[in-house]
Amino acid sequence: MSEPVRQAQSLLRKAGEDLYAARCLSKAPEVSAWTVGFHAQQAVEKALKAVLMHRGVRYPFTHDLKALVELVDGAGVSLPPDALDLPYLTPFGTLFRYEDEEWGLPETVSLERMISWAESTIAWARSEIG
Repeated sequence: MSEPVRQAQSLLRKAGEDLYAARCLSKAPEVSAWTVGFHAQQAVEKALKAVLMHRGVRYPFTHDLKALVELVDGAGVSLPPDALDLPYLTPFGTLFRYEDEEWGLPETVSLERMISWAESTIAWARSEIG
């Protein structure tokens, strides 16, 4: 097995771990939506990067899901099912990690949607990587 394939599979396993964390944490009333969102964002980011790595596409060190989706698209890979919605998760991996949470979740995002986006992106990545 080539090193890029092994690394892509490892990254995809880590994406699955983040998805598992998001699912578990979403059931705990004392855990904030921001924490669940962080793990959902990380799951999606790692799944996108795993596919790019598997295809031999270099990607920047970024948490910007829109930029990663654009790289996937530019590589001629079919896009994940929720590609247009995935950028809603980007702030959970960046801004919302450090900012005050008093203003609440964006209206377009719910715990269920965040987890669904992560699930569908990981399923897509698994089908791309094999």
